[in-house]
Amino acid sequence: MGKQLHKRLKKEFVEEVLRAFNEKKMSKREAVELLEIKRTQLYCLRKRWLRNRIKGGEFKLYNRAKYLPRQFPEGIEKYLHQEMSYIRDGANRYRKKFNFSFLSEEIEKRYKIKIHRNSIRRWAIKRGYYEQRKEEKKKVKIRFEMSGIGELYQHDSSQHIWLPLTKRYQKLILTIDDYSRRIVGSLLVEKETSWGHICVVRATIKRYGLPLAYYVDKHSIFKFCEHKGVHVKYVKGEDEGEIQFRRVLEDLGIGIIYANSPEAKGKIEKIFDYFQRRLPYLCEKYKVKDIKEANRILKEDLIPYYNEKREHEETGEIPVKRWRKAVREGKVKLRRVPSGLDLETIFSLQYRRLVKKDGTIQFIGRKWKVGKFPLNVVKVCLVPEKKVVILKDGKKIREYWL
Repeated sequence: MGKQLHKRLKKEFVEEVLRAFNEKKMSKREAVELLEIKRTQLYCLRKRWLRNRIKGGEFKLYNRAKYLPRQFPEGIEKYLHQEMSYIRDGANRYRKKFNFSFLSEEIEKRYKIKIHRNSIRRWAIKRGYYEQRKEEKKKVKIRFEMSGIGELYQHDSSQHIWLPLTKRYQKLILTIDDYSRRIVGSLLVEKETSWGHICVVRATIKRYGLPLAYYVDKHSIFKFCEHKGVHVKYVKGEDEGEIQFRRVLEDLGIGIIYANSPEAKGKIEKIFDYFQRRLPYLCEKYKVKDIKEANRILKEDLIPYYNEKREHEETGEIPVKRWRKAVREGKVKLRRVPSGLDLETIFSLQYRRLVKKDGTIQFIGRKWKVGKFPLNVVKVCLVPEKKVVILKDGKKIREYWL
């Protein structure tokens, strides 16, 4: 049928057709053909035309009130003007990069009112902050899913300029539960190390218990990769085959699974994208240069909202509510940490060292006294910035505080 009726025909012509149809001077078929509308629309038009004749109102070809721009409460209007002005004129790295989902979340946190991102987007367009453009909507990809919480944790890191004012890259380490999509561990660090990942694992296990397995990529922190070339073969040293992260999981009876491609880790990659659109913006806006303050924003603001308020687009549920529902339904695979485990030793960096004839070992550029077992191999456990523990056959020989 093409254009709408009010764009195709004059109101006066439509009124004459309706008058003739109502007075039975024109058949239903003729009226429908003249107006190029369906039978139902013809009767609706006649009903509205007759009502306006009786009440004396103006007859319109469309049943729609005059459009008024969307109005928000005064406090929200003021907040949006401030944010839009900052993004359009004041921001540096994020100038004119509008994130309406993030603004919707901020309004819900501040004013306890839910406003859809598209409503904010239309508000910004009407007031000249944002220029409308066509965007292709990506289809949500449904990935494999575990049967309960704690069956599989996805663990990874993302390199990004998380604190834009520093002009340096930092690393965000995250752990999520595969079933609920709940973020169970996080840490923003200046430099990625095995110790940083181990700290996240320890905090996660202390709070939630032991999962069945971790799902990671093939980064050298998680898996040793032997390098071969045409002319040379890299031969690993005595300690290099001992991947600290894997050793910690094995000591706790947790399995480890390696992803074969970045696409296989799509769930956690999507969450990194979510935070990349929010944390750097907040750090730039509030002039945050200290990584401790960035971690505070992450753990006290962004992660609680993601876990407790945001509906996940794949599951259609809020992560914490999905987690609690799994608990009620008995879909829990988490295990308690066995009593009697020396967690301080397990969650350390462990190395093997040969005891010299004088009863000492060389470690981190210093000599350490063992006192016995000359020419025997001992295990040295380092808790960075805290202590060094020396073990022999699993028994503690010496302990030194740093």
